Amino acid sequence: MINLYRSKMAKVGTVFVLAWAFSIGTALTANAALMLRLDDLTTAGFDVTVTDQGVGDMSTTAGVILFSGPVGSFFINVSTGVNNTTLGTALIPSMDLNSIDVTTGTGGLLQILLTDTGFTGSGPALMAIGGVTAGKVTYSAWADASNVAFATGNPLGIVGPYSGAFSGTTGTLGLAASSALYSLTQQVSIVHTTAGATSFNATVVVPEPMTPALLGLGLIGVAAFARRRSV
Repeated sequence: MINLYRSKMAKVGTVFVLAWAFSIGTALTANAALMLRLDDLTTAGFDVTVTDQGVGDMSTTAGVILFSGPVGSFFINVSTGVNNTTLGTALIPSMDLNSIDVTTGTGGLLQILLTDTGFTGSGPALMAIGGVTAGKVTYSAWADASNVAFATGNPLGIVGPYSGAFSGTTGTLGLAASSALYSLTQQVSIVHTTAGATSFNATVVVPEPMTPALLGLGLIGVAAFARRRSV
């Protein structure tokens, strides 16, 4: 009788541990909806939307999207998006978007967006971008409490428009502390009036509340490095 009781309690303990481990794993991997979108606004509809590990993703690494191909009048586009899987956690969100985009003589207007869901970090959101352009570049970012991909409920900041070699950073007053999940979306808008190329690297990070100053200095360095590398 005692052995039967011990056996049942052992099974209950195993189930509890597995359930706890699953809940922790789910919380840390909730941001599993990384998506990249490229849209030439001179054409109808969304031109390209790529989901991590889905059709059009040339990267075999989870948490990294790599796209290469034409989009409207931008006949060369090589874009990479990276999420928390390699850069951070759901509690310390971090996303990085970089791209090189080239137009023909007609120019064009391109929006490149990177989005992910399942974030919980509540520190100040910090943004940085650096690169070089033959046209104009503007960088925006949003958080959204609906936890929906590409949602734009809460603006985190906007920098630009830039021309030539550029770099810039910005911070916000912070995200409201909440146990609810939210999504993050980055958007870089490129305007070319003639043939030319744009390349950039854009980052958004939501560090722990005590570390934004130090991380802000790091992002300034990243932006400056990206600008020098692009020149």
